[in-house]
Amino acid sequence: FAPKLSFVNTSKHADTNNCSAFTFKVKPDLCVYVDTTSHGCDISKFEIDIKFKWNDRHDAFVKRPGVDKSIVSQTDNAFDTLGQIMSYAAAQLAAQYRTHAFSVLIICNRARLIRWDREGAIVTNTFNYHHEPYLADFFYRFG
Repeated sequence: FAPKLSFVNTSKHADTNNCSAFTFKVKPDLCVYVDTTSHGCDISKFEIDIKFKWNDRHDAFVKRPGVDKSIVSQTDNAFDTLGQIMSYAAAQLAAQYRTHAFSVLIICNRARLIRWDREGAIVTNTFNYHHEPYLADFFYRFG
C-alpha cells in the first residue's frame, strides 16, 4: 500500500544525535522514511511518526456527544500521550524546514491522523483502520 515508504520500529531507539539537549527521549514507536537508508530514529529525516497506545484511556482526544470535533481529553493518561506526540512534532518541525508535519496516533484498533504546524494541530475523529481505508489511503497518497 505504500511501496515508496519505509516503516522503521524506533520504539527502543531514541534520537540521540538531534535531541541530546532535550530532558526527555524522542522515540516514536514507528518512524516513516521515504527511503530505506535509515535504521533508527532520526528526526531530521523522518516524514511521519506513529505512536501506539493499547488502552482507550490513553487517547489524547475525545469526541463529546453533540460536538462534531474531537477535543483534548482532560485525563492524566491523555495528557501524557498528548505530551509525547506534541514533543515529537515539535522536534521534527524544529529539525526540518517544513510548514507542517503529520503524525498517526493508533489506539487499539482505531487511529487518528494529525496535521501539525507552528500554530497547532488538526485532528481527525477516530476510525477503525480494520474496516475503513483511511489509514492505508493516507500512506498510499503520501508515498
